Amino acid sequence: MKNLLAFIIRNSSWLVAVGLIVISFYLVFSYNSYQRSVYLTSANKVVGRFYEVSSKATAFIHLNKSNRLLLERNAQLEAELNLLRTYLSDTQRDTLTTKAFLSDSIPASRFSFIPAEVINVSFSGPNNFITVNKGSAHGVKPDMGVVSQNGVVGVVLKASPTFSVIIPIINPKFRLSAKLKNSNNTGSISWDGKDLITAQIGELPKHEVFQSGDTVLTSFSRIFPKDIVIGYVTGQALSKDDNFKTLDVRIATDFYSVRDILIIKDRHYDEQKQLENSIP
Repeated sequence: MKNLLAFIIRNSSWLVAVGLIVISFYLVFSYNSYQRSVYLTSANKVVGRFYEVSSKATAFIHLNKSNRLLLERNAQLEAELNLLRTYLSDTQRDTLTTKAFLSDSIPASRFSFIPAEVINVSFSGPNNFITVNKGSAHGVKPDMGVVSQNGVVGVVLKASPTFSVIIPIINPKFRLSAKLKNSNNTGSISWDGKDLITAQIGELPKHEVFQSGDTVLTSFSRIFPKDIVIGYVTGQALSKDDNFKTLDVRIATDFYSVRDILIIKDRHYDEQKQLENSIP
């Protein structure tokens, strides 16, 4: 208590000055309308700015959670979209089916999607890879297909309980059956190692007709549903075999900015693989 009294006595002049200033401001802003309006306007601006900064900070803190929820919702919608595509394709193809034999509901989807986030990329050499934050504990296995919101990304190479490594299209080891959107001829997607935005579709018939901008889609594959976008034709490339045609393809997925991906889970994959491997 003595220390407090000593402090007050020692700084009494300053305390009196501060008190008088406070009283002066109170009198000025209380009995002068102009000064009061200036004060209120300034105070509102300061408070508004504070709330704005606070709101942005709160939104940033919850950004990861919101992004995760959005990715999970995207995975659900992708599964439903794939199911609808398959259902419509089967309905249009089977022209002899009558309403008497149609199911009351759409059958369960063959494919589901596991959302994941990219946590590391290696694009420093030909053997490029991508690491994501989902692994075997989340249902991820080798040979699962991977897509982004724009198109095909690659294939799962290895999976630990928490992480997975993906071979992207821009890796010499990557191969995928593909076709042009308006064609029934299938070819094979590969990468020549020259840049990160262009792959090649080869093994197409010499008579294959194409135009710049044609969409390249997945065809027969164990790990990808049909008609997933791979990229867009940019022109004809040099073919290693004169009996076939090769085209350059601008890859739909931007590997410079890809952050969120979906890992494709095929519930019939093991059954199909076991059956095909049993053939002598």
